[in-house]
Amino acid sequence: MWLSFCYNNMNNKSNFMKYFFPLFIFFASLSYSQEFQGKAVYMSKVGVDKSFLDNPRFGQYRGYMEKMLKQNTEKDYVLNFNSTESIYREIEKLDIEDGRGGFNWMAQYIGENIGKLYKNINDKVSINETEFMGRFFLLTDPLEEQKWKMTGESKKIGKYTCYKATYEKEVEEATFSFGNFNQAQNTPKKKKMKKVNVVAWFTPEIPIATGPSRYGGLPGLILEVSDDQTTLLCTKIVMNPTDKVKIKKPKKGKIIATSDFLVLQDEKRIEAREMWQKRRASGSTARLNR
Repeated sequence: MWLSFCYNNMNNKSNFMKYFFPLFIFFASLSYSQEFQGKAVYMSKVGVDKSFLDNPRFGQYRGYMEKMLKQNTEKDYVLNFNSTESIYREIEKLDIEDGRGGFNWMAQYIGENIGKLYKNINDKVSINETEFMGRFFLLTDPLEEQKWKMTGESKKIGKYTCYKATYEKEVEEATFSFGNFNQAQNTPKKKKMKKVNVVAWFTPEIPIATGPSRYGGLPGLILEVSDDQTTLLCTKIVMNPTDKVKIKKPKKGKIIATSDFLVLQDEKRIEAREMWQKRRASGSTARLNR
C-alpha cells in the first residue's frame, strides 16, 4: 500500500519528498545494525585565481608556486563514521621537496583549517583539532544548522542512488593574491560577506546524517557537495571494514570557538607579515651599507 501510494505521487515533488524518503530510509536502515561502521574517501578541488603567476615578478618561482597550488587545492580526505559519530581528516601526502623546508605556508591561506574534524549527531557538537603556528587548538562548536531544500532530482554516484539538496549560506568574500606584499595592513579589514549556494548529493542507502567537511543533516551520507569554490566528491566507500577504526573525540589542544580562533589567526598573520617586512627592510639596509 505504501509503495503504491508513493509511486502514484511521485509526480508531485512535495508528496515525493514527504512519503518516499521515510520509506526509503526505513528499508535502507534494515541493512545495518546500530553499530555499523563505514569509511568514505573524498577528493577535494578548490578553485583559485592563478592570474598572479603571469606577473614577471614571480617568474623564477612559477614552477614552485604551481606545485604548491596543486598541493593545496587538490587534496584527499577520509571520513570514518558509525551510526552517531564521524571523524574527517586529510590523507597526508609527501611535502614538496625543493629545499624550502617542510612548512606548508600556503595551507594557511587556501582551503579550510581542518585537522581532525569530529562530529557527534546525538550531542550536536563538532570538534576540530587543528594546528596553527606550532600550537594545537580544539575548535568546538554546535553542529551548524543547514536548512536543506530537497529538489527531487536524483543520480548515481558509483552504485549508490543519490538525491539532490541545496541551501544558501553566507561566507566571507576572500581573495588569494601575492601581489600586495609591499602594502602592509596592520589592522584586519572589515570582512565582506557574500551568499553562496551549496549543492549536495546524498544517499539514504547509507542512513547517517553526516558528510565530508562540516556538511551533514540530510537523511543519508553526503557523497558529493560543492559551493562556489570547492567541490568534494566521494571516490570510495567501504562498509563495515575488517579493520575497525575507533572514532575518538579529539582532546589535544586548547578549547576555543571557531570565531575566536579566526580572530587569533588574523592577528598572527599580521604579526608574521610585519616580521617579514622588517627582515626585508633590514636586509636592504645592510646591502646599501656594504
